[in-house]
Amino acid sequence: MRPRGDAGDRHLLSDIRLDEVTGPEDPRLDDLVALLQRTFADANSVLGSDRIREFLSEGAAGGLRRFHVLVASEIDQHVARVVGTSIFSYVRRSNCGFSEYLAVDAALRQRGLARALFDRRQAVLDADAGLNGQRGCHGLFIEVDSPWRTPAALLELESLDPVERLRVFAHFGFRRVDVRYVQPPLAADKLVVDHMDLLFSSIHGAGSGESIPSEWLVGTLAAIWSAWAPESVATCLAELQRQVTTPTVGLVDPLSQS
Repeated sequence: MRPRGDAGDRHLLSDIRLDEVTGPEDPRLDDLVALLQRTFADANSVLGSDRIREFLSEGAAGGLRRFHVLVASEIDQHVARVVGTSIFSYVRRSNCGFSEYLAVDAALRQRGLARALFDRRQAVLDADAGLNGQRGCHGLFIEVDSPWRTPAALLELESLDPVERLRVFAHFGFRRVDVRYVQPPLAADKLVVDHMDLLFSSIHGAGSGESIPSEWLVGTLAAIWSAWAPESVATCLAELQRQVTTPTVGLVDPLSQS
């Protein structure tokens, strides 16, 4: 799912509280999903609150991944309003993270909130890696709209230029994984999404910068897709593995159209 937020590193407002949702009964989840629906134009890329609650329940019981939901709340006269979120997973098999969402309310962009969510996510992933006997998480995969393949009608609804978004991620060290990426359906009433690229950024210098082990890619997506689309995961993985036939997969400039 696609990241959207500010790239600023300005002072975070003192009335913003950032913490983690740890249970499926948390009342903030409905407001969080409403934020996602306001942020992302393509309904096929937005999880419903029912699936997020399902994933939180599964995460508490263990499994292929540890699922996390960070929520930022603005406190006004003791009333909390959800203004940001980072939803992501740590995959034990690959020791990598996968970012489902990063979203910030439009009124609070360029205030440092997205960077605070970004940094907290990295800290959580490293903590998960430690529990997995690793010295740190290898890196993070994210999905992002391709400026060249996203339908024009959806691009018109975007509030941030998609090329500029790619420049921001390139600045933070993300490179495009050199495969044709297709997001499986997120629920029975959702469609596949084929206009996104998959990016990767090393967290602690893991990988060569020009490639990553194919196992990191396949192992991460196997865990994520198994949760999203258990009925179609075998077909999706078979298609991925038809592309990934060598021990490493290349990383390229995310602004390249090739």
